[in-house]
Amino acid sequence: MVLDRGLLTALAQANAGEWIMILSLVFGGCCSNVWALEGVLRDHPNSGTFLTFAQFTFVAIQNLSSQLRIVRTRFGWRIPQLKSRKVPLKRWSVQVVLFFLVSLMNNYAFGLKIPVTVHIIFRSGGLCVSMMTGYLVGKRRYSAGQVFAGILITAGIILATLSKPKPPPIMRIQDDGLSTSSSAPIPKVDDTTGRSWISADHEYFLGIVILAGALVLSALLGLYQEQTYKVYGRQWKEALFYGHFLSIPLFSPFYSELVSTYRNYASSAPMTLISLPLPSQSLFTSLKSSPAPPTTSPTLNKLISWQDLLIPSALFALALNLFTQGLCVRGVNRLTTQVNAVTVNLILTVRKAVSLGISVWYYGSGATSGLIIGGGMVLLGTILYSVAPGPKGLPSASVQDKVKSYSQPTLIELEPGTVKLDDLGPAASTGTDVGADPLASAGMRHRPGPLEGTK
Repeated sequence: MVLDRGLLTALAQANAGEWIMILSLVFGGCCSNVWALEGVLRDHPNSGTFLTFAQFTFVAIQNLSSQLRIVRTRFGWRIPQLKSRKVPLKRWSVQVVLFFLVSLMNNYAFGLKIPVTVHIIFRSGGLCVSMMTGYLVGKRRYSAGQVFAGILITAGIILATLSKPKPPPIMRIQDDGLSTSSSAPIPKVDDTTGRSWISADHEYFLGIVILAGALVLSALLGLYQEQTYKVYGRQWKEALFYGHFLSIPLFSPFYSELVSTYRNYASSAPMTLISLPLPSQSLFTSLKSSPAPPTTSPTLNKLISWQDLLIPSALFALALNLFTQGLCVRGVNRLTTQVNAVTVNLILTVRKAVSLGISVWYYGSGATSGLIIGGGMVLLGTILYSVAPGPKGLPSASVQDKVKSYSQPTLIELEPGTVKLDDLGPAASTGTDVGADPLASAGMRHRPGPLEGTK
């Protein structure tokens, strides 16, 4: 059965408003996050490093409060101080480097002719890579159903990768300033998108190689993170903060690129953020020239002039991407408090399919028959893996998840109205690592692969 009993019970007994809010945050927040990301990448496809830096900085600031405590000095002052770490920095250092490389490689691939549609489908292959890594390195074993699901996902990714849609035509400006493209206007990309030393097909192949390398590193990171949690407990909040905060200094070699990309963002086409009503100049002129009350009232349009508040479109899209990232993570966290990890994965898989549809419909990313069939195979394989029985003698992943969810505490209260998984909660106890990194659960970071097989 695809849907667990917890979901059906929650739908029947829980407040309908809570579920509307959760699904709005997951589908609205996560889908709009990908939508805003693609909006930036269409104009600035080579800004992957800057995007990674902005996301890391935002997440580090957002989670700083969870690692702070207020202490009183000997002078009586109350100052914030970092909490004592439960995991030593030496242990975090390896994980930080791997996490930094995975995130940077994933975002850098956007500048190598990798469409967002292919990017989403290809990164779903993390499940298969994690299975192979778990089998070779972690000595895991998997059932025939899980292996079949992995093969189906792999075949779907290969088909989708080979069926890359053609990029939409780009507007070219003639000397007389007229557009030569007959299609709908497409924003002009920055001048750094071309690479004359490599063909488009080879550039696409290089991007696929980088994504494949990121999947392998992500699987190794999952194994390393699992060992860290076994020794020190599931300190996912500490991992979320230090994983991003300690990665920020690693961007120092890219300082000039970050500054250059920011300037490109700041010089992007302006857009109207809001129109503000202000008194018009004619109003003050009429008051000075007419001491007596006028016999006729001036029209409202003459009294008020609307001034547009402009902002660079790329910076607005970046801010929207960061803001919706927070909404997406909050939605995933609240979702994990209602259902088990398997159902969370299924809902997030559907969310990815919705993001693919939005990309094709809104941005005209193009959808070939091979891409659609390949994406469907990946979706079906993910669902089959979630419901497939485990190795002989062991229950399926969904059954294991239910058993653990009944025997462990689930929730802690972080702030009024906000609930997140406890370090020993049910999602944290499963191989899907939903509670380990909310960004990974949301599909915006690496996801330590499914390791529910046994040694």
